[in-house]
Amino acid sequence: MLEDKFVDLDGSKIHYVESGNGMPFLFVHGARFNARTYEETGTIDAVSGAGFRAISIDFPGYGKSENIDMDLSNFIAKFIDVMKLEPGVVLGASMGGEAVVGFAVKYPEKFKALVLTGAVGISSYEDQLGKIADKPMLLIWGKNDMVSPTNNYKLLMKYNKNAEFYNVGRQHACYLDDNKLFNNYIEEFLKKIK
Repeated sequence: MLEDKFVDLDGSKIHYVESGNGMPFLFVHGARFNARTYEETGTIDAVSGAGFRAISIDFPGYGKSENIDMDLSNFIAKFIDVMKLEPGVVLGASMGGEAVVGFAVKYPEKFKALVLTGAVGISSYEDQLGKIADKPMLLIWGKNDMVSPTNNYKLLMKYNKNAEFYNVGRQHACYLDDNKLFNNYIEEFLKKIK
């Protein structure tokens, strides 16, 4: 089990776990999950094994992080600044995916590539998606995702013609259905990011 680590962000303790060295790869969880989710699926190991510094955070008020009254997209940017992370890859799932897209359109200079899985609320950002149209993007959805309908990934693909899309498993949290295939798609994607 990875060591619990904390960073002070605006006077609140924010929890994260990390493994590996290299370009940062930031994991942002969904509403029912936490920083340890991607440790349990082996995704942190897959990413660090691919030569990246895998960092999985607990959102404020989730897992072991204290609460902060801050928009989640701004929280991601603030965490990157406080940790002094160079631009890297950011993964967001479900609610975390919406926060990552919000972060990406506000701060395109702070990341190199996105991995989105079952991201919700994409239509809220449609008028700004052109800002991230040239960024490498991997989209992974469950075949029968009842939480994030197909229009979310289709909208991302409308603006980012080079986005890669894959179905994994069936449910919304598709990485729980087939973590090996999920991790494999991420590893293949990362070969193009270095």
